[in-house]
Amino acid sequence: MSEANGPSREQLRAHRQVFWDAWHKAQADLPLNALEVRIARVIAMHPEYHHFFDDMEDFLDRDFEMDDGMNPYLHLSLHLALEEQVATKHPPELAKAIDHMITMKKMDRHDALHRCLEVLAETVYYAQRAGREPDVQAYARRMKELAEL
Repeated sequence: MSEANGPSREQLRAHRQVFWDAWHKAQADLPLNALEVRIARVIAMHPEYHHFFDDMEDFLDRDFEMDDGMNPYLHLSLHLALEEQVATKHPPELAKAIDHMITMKKMDRHDALHRCLEVLAETVYYAQRAGREPDVQAYARRMKELAEL
């Protein structure tokens, strides 16, 4: 695949390797950097995906099918992106939406993140289809709407 159509197989393997390494370092109680801590936390929240971390070559090369919903690797990556956005408070509407869902709607944090993840996934999907950068202002507006529901 070309850059315009998505990452190359080598780029995908390298990115997945970061997830693999973080998870296995966490399981072995080895020191983790800040990014690896976030990755390990995201993976820990998803025991339904842990079996993918049993075979490194399969994990690095697998073409995940979309039949059962979202690609698990994409799901974990979007979760990580949300955690980074929450940590940096950018956009601020995301943190407000999550806080609102947890405090006012009494949602579990993971469920609140999943609501936001749906918006992030749609934002990225439509940007890719249009061949442009994600609309950050529209994304922030959608997050603000989640906080007002």
